[in-house]
Amino acid sequence: MADVTNKNITENFAYKNLTCPCCDRIKLNDRTYRHMELLQEMRTKLNFPIYVNSGYRCKQHNIDVGGSVKSQHMEFATDIRPSYQDGFKQRLKAIYDMAEKLGFDGIGRYESFIHVDLRGSKARWNS
Repeated sequence: MADVTNKNITENFAYKNLTCPCCDRIKLNDRTYRHMELLQEMRTKLNFPIYVNSGYRCKQHNIDVGGSVKSQHMEFATDIRPSYQDGFKQRLKAIYDMAEKLGFDGIGRYESFIHVDLRGSKARWNS
């Protein structure tokens, strides 16, 4: 398999920012690519950088970080945020609103990031 870790999956997002931090693995399938197309569209429409806090997680890493046993990160999900600067909360809200407009299935609102996924059914939560 070709090493893609130093390549971009979209214009603004690199594979290395999406792989599991403990094993450098990622599940690449239609769901992954569709998710990243939507994330790129979000980035383009919002016109500000979006950072990925967490992408794919292998089962062990998910356990290590206290993730749900059914975490969407073990298939493919991202926890995203704007840069930490003036207007952080407004930009975080803009990310949430754009995730709704773009049709992400799972959207979770946290104090410092937004979780997005394509689980196949609608889910919304605040933490």
